[in-house]
Amino acid sequence: MARVSCHDFLERFVLPLVAGGEVHVGPPLTTDELDRLRGELDGATVPLVAIDDARADALAPLCARPPALVLGDDELSLAVGLHNALVLAHPDADGMLITERMRRKIAGTALGQVSQPLATDRNRVLARHGLLHNLHRLGRSDVVVSWWTGKASFFGQAPPARLLAWRGMRRVREDVARAGFDELLASPEVAPVTAALLRRTPLTQLVAPPTSGPPLHWEDAVFLLRDPELARAVAYAVMTAPGGSVAAVSRLAASFEQLVERTPAAADIRAVAAFLVHVASLHAMGAPDDKTSLLATALAPGANRPRGLVTYAALPAALAVVAPALAQPPGLAAEPSWLRRWELERAAVGELLGDAVIAGVAERLQRHLAA
Repeated sequence: MARVSCHDFLERFVLPLVAGGEVHVGPPLTTDELDRLRGELDGATVPLVAIDDARADALAPLCARPPALVLGDDELSLAVGLHNALVLAHPDADGMLITERMRRKIAGTALGQVSQPLATDRNRVLARHGLLHNLHRLGRSDVVVSWWTGKASFFGQAPPARLLAWRGMRRVREDVARAGFDELLASPEVAPVTAALLRRTPLTQLVAPPTSGPPLHWEDAVFLLRDPELARAVAYAVMTAPGGSVAAVSRLAASFEQLVERTPAAADIRAVAAFLVHVASLHAMGAPDDKTSLLATALAPGANRPRGLVTYAALPAALAVVAPALAQPPGLAAEPSWLRRWELERAAVGELLGDAVIAGVAERLQRHLAA
């Protein structure tokens, strides 16, 4: 089996991962091969420049001045670990990995490769997000081609042109299905790798929130809320999330519920709570006075309430009891029209939730926050 060069790995896997396009997954890469790729890294100038330019483009919407980026050992290890995780979902994996024991070994190697130290340095966090910002968009197109005498399946590969010829005469039909992030990276053997990888890029979980997968660890991400520029970018990303802003913020609130059940620092609870209240104000401002807001619609009787939604909706009223300074965004009182919209929204949400629900949220917060 021919060994892959660092140049080819960067060009065929890392560059399309960052810039978009078709990523090519080859044989699994061992720890020794990762060390070899590290040694070749400085010589792969052309793909390195393209990758770092693409990372800068990905960061431009988040910060006015993206840092200078140079792909290093840290990011290379994360990319190799992700590659190995995808090997296990590859359609040819059964041919490459003969036994279940070998599959477990590949998963264990991938876990070690992605288990880099957690990062709180702004530049490193941005660098990792630039590398992995498309992680939740990874998918595989599977095609079933049928014709009058048979059919054939192609997983992640384009069907050969000969099978698509003479469509009318041979009654050729193509059925395309997409295997998404969950199917590729959430199987039991790969899930620990995915969870560890996501913990290394908390900004990705905040600005590209997935609809499923492992929950956010707020302890890993709360420092981002103390960076005004990044906190603003996260709020905008939540409000424009592809699956809807209510679903996105509910997922973050569900992670906040888990944070509260642990033993976090009070400052972390306050930071996350203040952020969620800020997003709640954006929901309130997003609806005219005579219209029902998205949040109130999601709380309506009979609506399918995602996990975390009730805590998110009740949080401002609960904070008014245990930490009044956090109960509404700073400066709201200086804008009478916005304050009126906020008060109308809180009244509508309070009526939908009821006092008992709000009191329950306040009680859970009480042991972390002084009144």
